[in-house]
Amino acid sequence: MTTESDQYIVVDTNVIISAALFPRSTSAHALTLAMTHFQLAQTEATWEEFQKSFARSKFDGYLRDEGRTYFSIRVAQRMSLIQSHTTVTDCRDPKDNKFLALAIDAGAKTIVTGDKDLLVMHPYQGITICTPSEFLSRLPT
Repeated sequence: MTTESDQYIVVDTNVIISAALFPRSTSAHALTLAMTHFQLAQTEATWEEFQKSFARSKFDGYLRDEGRTYFSIRVAQRMSLIQSHTTVTDCRDPKDNKFLALAIDAGAKTIVTGDKDLLVMHPYQGITICTPSEFLSRLPT
């Protein structure tokens, strides 16, 4: 029997960073619930993108290094690294294809993102692509 917590979900880098910087935001609430009800799926490429983006100095005013480290560890504890074998070239922004490939390879039913290049692709091969607000509205209460 499969439960929600056995299922993978893909949460885009922009949502994860927004959740870290704004802990009372819709993105933060969506990430918390995603980590509670699902297993976060990442590939080495998506995790590296998050780590590099999150380390940028433009975020120094929001969160110090130790806060970023703590947040990264918390996310890492609820994620699984997936080996991606699928090649996707359908997104108008080639950098976003890795999230589509990850969802396919992980068997994820949902991608949570704020990226318009991904959002316009909803649904993609049976995968729901939604904003954090839409994700929250889809969860059972």
